[in-house]
Amino acid sequence: MPDSPLRQNKSRVPIHLEVGRIRVEFLWSNDRWRHLFRIDGKDCLRSVEGDRIPTDNVILPIPTGISERWPASPVITEVTPTEAIGHRALVAVGLAGRSHFSASLTAAKAKKDAILVEVACRIFEAPKWLGSTYSCDEKAPPDDLITIKPEPLEAFNRPLTVLWSYCVSVGGIEAVPPASCGRLLFPSDC
Repeated sequence: MPDSPLRQNKSRVPIHLEVGRIRVEFLWSNDRWRHLFRIDGKDCLRSVEGDRIPTDNVILPIPTGISERWPASPVITEVTPTEAIGHRALVAVGLAGRSHFSASLTAAKAKKDAILVEVACRIFEAPKWLGSTYSCDEKAPPDDLITIKPEPLEAFNRPLTVLWSYCVSVGGIEAVPPASCGRLLFPSDC
């Protein structure tokens, strides 16, 4: 019996969530959804996917531990629009290696023109890297990378669900506990 053919790369319609002046848009790329945040129609943050950053043969300082098993950002293979407490929301899921990712994106309650991103990852082994990585520009290689990571693991008893969250607004990106980065503002040219 012949091997089954590889899954065809099917084009998918972009999925978005708009909250005031900010919009997150999911775009299908190869085998997963990548996403970008726009403010007033202008691209500001692009998710960095996989285990490398597009370059012109330039070595980039990417976060230690990024690999195919521990990608730069959560792997998202399904995105579903839904409603949460009467407001539009997006729910996303995916996996890399034996790790399963889920995320919700909703309007932030405490801020105007802001999207709250909450991520969970079910892990079965201690991660070498875990977090979300963004580029602030479209250059190859990008000038700046922003990373949002969960709090460091004190002990690892498997399986374990690791959480991190952050808020993207017109003022920038800010980790929300239990994430472990400070407030990072967009560059002035973003």
